[in-house]
Amino acid sequence: MPGADVIVEVLFKDPPKSLASPSAALRFGFVLLQSLLAIVLSYQLLFSEEKVLPQEVEQLLIVGLLLLIPVLMSLPTRVLESDWFASALVLGDTALTTSIIYLSGNNSSELYITYFLVILIAAFSTSLKQLIGLSVILCIAYGVLLALGVKESGSLSESHLLRIPMLFIMATFYGVFAEKVRRERHSKVELIDYVAALKQAEKERESLIRQLQDALTKVKVLQGILPICARCKKIRDGKGDWHAMESYIREHSDADFTHGVCPECLNKLYPGYSE
Repeated sequence: MPGADVIVEVLFKDPPKSLASPSAALRFGFVLLQSLLAIVLSYQLLFSEEKVLPQEVEQLLIVGLLLLIPVLMSLPTRVLESDWFASALVLGDTALTTSIIYLSGNNSSELYITYFLVILIAAFSTSLKQLIGLSVILCIAYGVLLALGVKESGSLSESHLLRIPMLFIMATFYGVFAEKVRRERHSKVELIDYVAALKQAEKERESLIRQLQDALTKVKVLQGILPICARCKKIRDGKGDWHAMESYIREHSDADFTHGVCPECLNKLYPGYSE
């Protein structure tokens, strides 16, 4: 439909340098869609043939619709980025659009059916591009039905022509919201996977540390201070167990023992042996 390519290009292209930050781009998207919606709904009220409300009330509604734009522009960033804001904005605009369709006298059954089909498409579409494509097809189908109705009645008004862009803008609005929810869900899944990977890496690191500690205990190197019994010469290990000196040294070093008798002990044991 006319203008569809422009909206899709604005939604998908990189934002200007002044809107390079994510919060500025998010605000830009909300303000753009709200502005388009306010313009279309205002025209619906102005050009509707079957007036339900007095002209003064319609003008107040139009002023209220236009005031929503500067309100969105001035909202704090933390509000725009909060989890509840996008949902509240979509629900509010849905209620507002439904009410204005009725109050403008355009409460035909085929318009309401098409409108709620747009909501269903937005709910079940897997991507924004898919939603845009299905919405274009739906708007074309509604345009054909509208043309057949106009051909029968013989009258065409501005309100009839404004229905199709209104449906398409609402479809885009729902699509942007659904895409935001999908991205947040994907980010949460990625975060969960990242945390799980970190935990697994931490477990592997602790396992490697334990293996290294076990390996170090088996390395046959003697160092530091060794507690030794002054009488029996047994050595105490790190667990508090006492071991014979020979067995402990064999276990913790590459040394081994051969047994003999030193000259002093030889003289003590065998006084006349050396002579």
